Amino acid sequence: MEDYVRAARDFVENEKQFHLGAIPTEQSNPLTRGLSAKIRRSTQEGVKTILAADQYIPSVAKTCFETDAFRKLTADIRRCMEEGHRVILSSVGASGRMALQLDSTWRKFWQDLIVRLPVHAQEFTALSLVTDSFMTGGDRACVRSVENFEDYQTFGAQQTIDSGIEKGDVLVVLAECGLSSSTIGSAVQGDEMGIATYYLYYNPKDILCEHLERARKVFSHTGITFIPMFAGNMAVAGSTRMQVTTIELLIMGAALEIAAGGYLQDHLTAQELETVGVGVLAPEKYAEMFEDCVRQLSCGEALSGMAKAVEFEAETYTKGGLVTYITHDYLQDILTDTTERQPTFTLPPFRRTDDHTSPLSWAYAKDPLYPAEVAWQHIIRRPLKGLDWTREDYIRMGADPSIVAHPPEVGSDQLSYYDLGWSDDATRYSQHPAQLVLVDIDGLSAKNGCVDWYRKYLGKFDGGLVLRIGDIPDEKIDENEIRIPVKLPHTVMELLPHLMVKLAFNLLSTATMAKMGRVWSNWMIQVLPTNKKLIDRSTRIIAELAHIPYEQACEEFFKSYLGRPKDQEYRESYVVESLKRLGVDPDQEE
Repeated sequence: MEDYVRAARDFVENEKQFHLGAIPTEQSNPLTRGLSAKIRRSTQEGVKTILAADQYIPSVAKTCFETDAFRKLTADIRRCMEEGHRVILSSVGASGRMALQLDSTWRKFWQDLIVRLPVHAQEFTALSLVTDSFMTGGDRACVRSVENFEDYQTFGAQQTIDSGIEKGDVLVVLAECGLSSSTIGSAVQGDEMGIATYYLYYNPKDILCEHLERARKVFSHTGITFIPMFAGNMAVAGSTRMQVTTIELLIMGAALEIAAGGYLQDHLTAQELETVGVGVLAPEKYAEMFEDCVRQLSCGEALSGMAKAVEFEAETYTKGGLVTYITHDYLQDILTDTTERQPTFTLPPFRRTDDHTSPLSWAYAKDPLYPAEVAWQHIIRRPLKGLDWTREDYIRMGADPSIVAHPPEVGSDQLSYYDLGWSDDATRYSQHPAQLVLVDIDGLSAKNGCVDWYRKYLGKFDGGLVLRIGDIPDEKIDENEIRIPVKLPHTVMELLPHLMVKLAFNLLSTATMAKMGRVWSNWMIQVLPTNKKLIDRSTRIIAELAHIPYEQACEEFFKSYLGRPKDQEYRESYVVESLKRLGVDPDQEE
C-alpha cells in the first residue's frame, strides 16, 4: 500500500473529530459566492462583495452587549482593576494574535495616559499590568504558524498553567470558531482551577456539540461563562481571520473599553477627564459605529482607494515583487494581517535574520522609529513569551512522536530573529519591483518621524506610495498617495480605528489574493495545512471542486502532500496541485 493511501485512510478513519464539513465557518458563504469572478470584472465590486459578509456583525454584537454574560464580563474586568488581579486573554492562530493585540492596546493606553496625568503614574502603571495574554505556540506563533499545536488540549492546558493564573484572576478564551483543541484545553483548565473563565465562540453551540466530542466537553463545564457571537459564514470559506476575529475584537474590545472608561469616570476629577479627551460609548453605540465603518469603506473615495491599493499590490506580486509596509502606531495591526497571509494563502512566512536561503515573504512590516529589540517591546508591550518545553514535557502531554523527536523552535528568544525595526534590510528590495509603503492612520505618520525614514530609504526601492486611512489631513505627505477616508469617534483604547485598520487590511490582502486567482469563487484554495483542521479543509475543497468523494479527495491530498519535498511547500498549495492532477483548472471558475 502506498504511503499516501495509508495516511489518507488513517485520517479518514481515525481523525473524525477533525472532519468539519458540517460546521458553518467551514462552508461557503452565499453572500460572497462568485467572488473570484466578480473581482476579475471589477476590483471595486470584489471589495464590496467581501465586505458584504460583515453585514450581520452589528446586530449580533448589539444582542451580545445586552446579555447578562457580557455585563458580567465587564464587571469582572472592573473587579480585577480595583483588586489588582489579572485578565488573561488566550487563543490560537488569528484569534491568538488578536489576544496579544488587545493586551498590548490596553497596556499602551494606560502607559500613554501617564504622560498626560503624571500624578497617577503609579496607579496607571499598575492598571496597565491588569491584562496579560498568550497564544497557542507562544509568541513566535504571532509571526509564523506552529504546526499541529492547536490539535492538543494538553498544550492549551499547560500554557494556562504556565501563565501563572491565580484565583481572583479572569481567563478570557477567544475560542475562534470553537474547533481548536488547544483553546478548549485552556478553558477547561481554567475552570477546573476555579478561575472565572469566559469562552467567546463563533459557531452555533448545537452544531458544535452534535459533531465534536471536544465541544461537548467544554460546554459541559457549567462554571464557564459562554458568549456566542455567530454572524454568518466567512467571506472566504474557512478564513476565520475575517469575520470571527473582527467580532472578537469588537466585543472583547468594547468590554475592555467600557471597564476602563467606567474606572476613569469614578476615579478622575472633571478636569482630568477633560484632559483624557476621549469619551466612553454606550455598548450599543459600538455596534452602530462598526456598521458605519463598513458603510464608509463600501462607497465613495474609500472604496475607490481600497480598489487602487488592491490593484497596486496584485500588480507588484504578479511581477514577482515585494511590498514593505512601514508604520509605528498601528504596526501590530498590520503585522497581524501580513503574518496571517502565510497559512491562508500558502505564502512564504517572515524569514529569520539568520536564514539567507528561504523565500522572502511577499509582504513585510517594519517600525521606522526603533531598532528591532525596542520595536518588539512596542508591539507586545510585555516580556516576550515562548514555550521552553522539553522532550519530556511533550511526551507527558501526549504529543505526536514527530513533535517529540523534533520539538519546534518556539522558545522565548525566537522573536529576536525577526527584525521589524528601522534597519536597512536589503532583502526587501532584492526582488523587483520592490515597493515601500508608508501606512498613515489618522495622520499620525505625518507627526511622528515615519515620513523621514520613508523619504530616506525610498530611493533604494523601485517605487512606493503613502497609504492613508481614516481621518486624513488635507496636506499631502507625498505626491503618490492612496487615500481611504473613514471618520470614526475616538474612544478610550481607540477601538474603532483598530477595527477600521483590521477591516481595511483584511480587505486589502484577501482582495489582492482573489484578484491574483488564489481564491476559487469564495474558497481558499491556497490553504497551507499546518494542522489537522486544515488537512480536512484541504480535502473538502478538493472534493467540492473536483466533484469526488471525501475519501478519494483525501488520498489525492496526501499524494500531493507526501510527494513534495519540504522546501517546496510554498510553490503552490497541495489543493491546487491535486486539482490540476484531477483535471480541474483552479483559474477557471465554473
